[in-house]
Amino acid sequence: MSTSLIRLTVQHGRDLPEARQRLEMAVAEIHARFGTFVQRTEWSEDRNLVKMFGPGMEVEIRVDDRDVHFTGDMPILGKLLGSPLLKGLKGVIEDKFQKRLK
Repeated sequence: MSTSLIRLTVQHGRDLPEARQRLEMAVAEIHARFGTFVQRTEWSEDRNLVKMFGPGMEVEIRVDDRDVHFTGDMPILGKLLGSPLLKGLKGVIEDKFQKRLK
């Protein structure tokens, strides 16, 4: 069976409360864009970690004082949908956490 796994760590350059807020915004966007793939979302009590599950996929996003860590695994979807979906999820994380030049 083919596994489509991606790991991404991005420095967020924000304090932890703002990083948590960005994480909530990222999860909302993931639900809006890829909701058909997300059947269950579980938050840690401190809201620093979220896990999302769907048919053949598991995604974990965690923020700490410095970084946001994204791990996605889609063994069942593999090359069919896994890669494009994971790239889309990665794009949401990068969009919400990387600073833009003004």
